[in-house]
Formats: sequence, C-alpha cells, structure tokens
Amino acid sequence: MSSSMANDAEDVERLIHVTFPDSPAIPLSEQDLVRIWALDMHWLSPELSSEIIESLCQTGWLIRSKGLLSPDPRISPNPPPLGWSPIVRRLKEPPSFIPKPLMASKPNLKPKSDGPQIQLSTSHEYPPDWAETNIKPMISWISKESGLTQKEVVRRAQRKRRALGPVTLWFSLSLVAREQGLEMSTIMELIGEPN
Repeated sequence: MSSSMANDAEDVERLIHVTFPDSPAIPLSEQDLVRIWALDMHWLSPELSSEIIESLCQTGWLIRSKGLLSPDPRISPNPPPLGWSPIVRRLKEPPSFIPKPLMASKPNLKPKSDGPQIQLSTSHEYPPDWAETNIKPMISWISKESGLTQKEVVRRAQRKRRALGPVTLWFSLSLVAREQGLEMSTIMELIGEPN
C-alpha cells in the first residue's frame, strides 16, 4: 500500500474510531451518522456526509444492514490525536478496506515454569457502575424539569460521551442537567452514594 493510500486509510480509521467509539460498534442510522458529522462535529455538510457514507459503504469500510450502518469489525482502532479533523478529499474517495494481516504467532520456545502465572485480561469488562441503577430516574427527572423529551436527553448525553471519551452515562447525564440549568443537588441525590 502506498504512503498516500495508507494516510487515506488512516484518516478513515480515525473517523470510524471517533464515530463508533463503542466496541463492538453499536450500529447507527444514516441520519444519526449525518447528524454526528455535520451538526455535532461540524466536519461536513449533511449532503457531503451522505456522499461519504455511500463511498465508505462501497469500499467496505461501513456495512449497511437493516437500514443501519456499522464499521467492518476487522477495522483496527485508531484514535486520532488531539485537534484532529478529517481531510474531506480522503473521505470522498477512500481506498478499499483491506484487513491488516494478523501476525503469525511464533512457537513459544521458553520452557514452562512452575511459578505463578499472571493472567492478562484482554476483556474490556468493567465492574458494574454503582450509579447505573439510577439512570432511568435521572433521565425522567431531567426530561420533566427541562422540557426536553427523554429521547433528546439521552441523545445529548450520548453526544457528550462521544465527545469526551470514556465517561459514564450518569456523568454525561449530569452534564446535560447542568447545561439545562437544573439543580445539581437533586442530580447528586438521584445518583446516590457508592455501595
């Protein structure tokens, strides 16, 4: 792959990493994708977003299934550097997606020891969040007090999660409440205390 094509592929990987931060990726509708790129991130116009979605589907980066879009699961995570924004030319004519070959594993030549073995977890399982049970009451309260629909409250919280990275849903809901000028002491009561 030439250096130019590698740069183009890297830009697409970064766009996909920012757009689909959850692994495995939660599929999005085309309308959601357009809204993220055009309105949330201010990277592209709605028309250009639709054109790029079509290009990414045709070249194998995005998979369209039952009206929803998701990235090819073999795409390597490629977090962008701070301040990154996509180069439109690279997205309009993306290279075809080619999965990176897996490194062939070499046989382990080390003798096995009888000592303690350290197990490295490759799972992204996190302990349960103690405030997780209070999410629905938070959404209901924010919706009632702000006049936003519950769906809009969740959409705004998810947008904040995408922008901020690894933050909990209750934290992003707290930010939505703060943004709406709601009483934070009530939010703290709804969140509760750790067990």
